[in-house]
Amino acid sequence: MPSGLLGLVALLFVAVPGHLYLVRYERRSLRERPGAAREITELFAVGAFVTLASAAGVFVLAEAVPGLATLDGTASGAAYLRSHPWHLARSGILILAVSALVCAALGELRGRRNGGTWSNAPGTVWSELLKPSRGEADPEVRVLLDDGTRVHGSGHMVSDERDTYYRDVALHHPISIYTAGEDRPQPSDADYVIIPGGHIRLIQITTVRRHDGT
Repeated sequence: MPSGLLGLVALLFVAVPGHLYLVRYERRSLRERPGAAREITELFAVGAFVTLASAAGVFVLAEAVPGLATLDGTASGAAYLRSHPWHLARSGILILAVSALVCAALGELRGRRNGGTWSNAPGTVWSELLKPSRGEADPEVRVLLDDGTRVHGSGHMVSDERDTYYRDVALHHPISIYTAGEDRPQPSDADYVIIPGGHIRLIQITTVRRHDGT
């Protein structure tokens, strides 16, 4: 097998499981977002370790299960590849599948374990507080803009941007708008209002309990 193709296959076997690990971990956890270099290092470190462990398990299994590539055969090189291509293909698919499943499970487990811990990840505070918890309706949100305008409504979503200037907030009906210096609201017929993050000075969030028992 050409060295370039071999390297591409090795990269695939490491990067895919590692990526699944990070995806499941970040989905379940309020983890602090690392820099790109650190994230890539973590991806390849976890992916490589799990893939090597999975390969070792498959080689052990191959000693008892026919149709899989053995360690001695694989180490013999091109001659074994030409005479047993499907053995290598089946073993490769099995190694990739096992390592992907293990990495996804590890990411899920670690994310669940760390999900309730403190994090300073950009976007975490806004996104978590604007997301209703179990037994709660959408929270009541009051947003104070830099020109003194206040917007009241129910929380809908917040964009998860690193820079707060671009972290927009969306509210849904019923929506009321108070202009600066006015105590009487101006009701809005809009179903949704999007407030640019760069104009937000303060956000007040009040949780609302459901009354229907759901």
